[in-house]
Amino acid sequence: MSVRRLKKSRQWKSHGLISSVMISLLLLGCNSSSENQSETDAPPPFVFRKLELEQKKPDGNVDWILSSPEARYELTRRMVRAKNPIGKLYNNNNPSFEIKADFAVVINDGEQIILEGDVQLQQLNGQKILIKGHRLIWRPEFSQLVMDQKPMAFDEQSRITANIATLQQDTNNLTLNGPVELDRWQKKVDLKINPDTALQTGKAIWNLDDGSLQAEGPITGQHRDPEGVVLEQLEGRNLTGNTKDGLITVKSPVTVKIPKNKGLLRADDTTWNFQKQTLNSQKPFQGLINQTEIIGDSFFAELDQTTVLIRERCIIEQPGEQLRARQCRWNWKTNAVLATGDVRLERDANNQITEAQTLSGNVGEKGSLVFSAPDNKVRSEVTIKKGMGDVNPTERSKPQLEF
Repeated sequence: MSVRRLKKSRQWKSHGLISSVMISLLLLGCNSSSENQSETDAPPPFVFRKLELEQKKPDGNVDWILSSPEARYELTRRMVRAKNPIGKLYNNNNPSFEIKADFAVVINDGEQIILEGDVQLQQLNGQKILIKGHRLIWRPEFSQLVMDQKPMAFDEQSRITANIATLQQDTNNLTLNGPVELDRWQKKVDLKINPDTALQTGKAIWNLDDGSLQAEGPITGQHRDPEGVVLEQLEGRNLTGNTKDGLITVKSPVTVKIPKNKGLLRADDTTWNFQKQTLNSQKPFQGLINQTEIIGDSFFAELDQTTVLIRERCIIEQPGEQLRARQCRWNWKTNAVLATGDVRLERDANNQITEAQTLSGNVGEKGSLVFSAPDNKVRSEVTIKKGMGDVNPTERSKPQLEF
């Protein structure tokens, strides 16, 4: 049979789209009227050395193209089976995504395309997100691509995994159906080491152009050490954020847990900066670490430094005493505190009151909380009865933290 070009076209009335199928450089073709073929047998597939599929929009701009070095075309079923397909999606007549896979099945001359094997969907501009999985169902008529087997999406510092990932081509919104997990590394994605941040959510919508992220709850975010041990855990109702900026805001009610130090903080909407590993809330909160309660109108926590700054109306209470100040800086690892601005320390014993503009304090060797003023004009020592197991003996001998 001689080499020829086969062209087929079809019209999708619902969207006015025209799909052109060009299959060229025929290697092997079989005549359906062969003497050995019965009338009830389907004709053998045509085998081609090159496959090119192209679809254009009503305005004539290219919508997508798909090519393969080897393909089989089943005429009666209008189905193409292709090896090592490579495709491109277009936006405003410019390539926006590239698709690669091990195999592809093109159904009804392009009505639906199924890609299998090592499937990769690479964004060519914007955040240049890479989406990987084992199967991609592509519905060009609806500008929709569904990855339903082990989908993973990567940017430079993050990996997102889900059960199903759906890309809407006309908006570049990636819808992730849960459970959804976002892992983030401080420098760049390295699957050989543990991520320092892990975030679990329900259904999420991630825009691959501007990085905006919205996710349903429940929300659980964890800050971890290099061994994967949870240092702080953030829980909330749902979230909004932006992965390009490295920011998410977890909606109230928000709970921050510090497992190692038995800390618990309850707050309103809280913003987590992945890049700087900080937590920030502009609304009132309550915290509890061992027997110490902290109350304030807002806070700013530096997770890597294990410190929290209570910016307005700081109140620190322990059994038998209460401290009030305009601002406080608290280290939940060492129990060191610096209070500034109209500081007032009240002790139940003897109704003792100490006032100063600045007081610093720390837990002493015998479990007493010692406060002193930097100019040595005021000094107050209060002995606190600590509960069983509240103070680690090794912690008592540590030097006072200088702020």
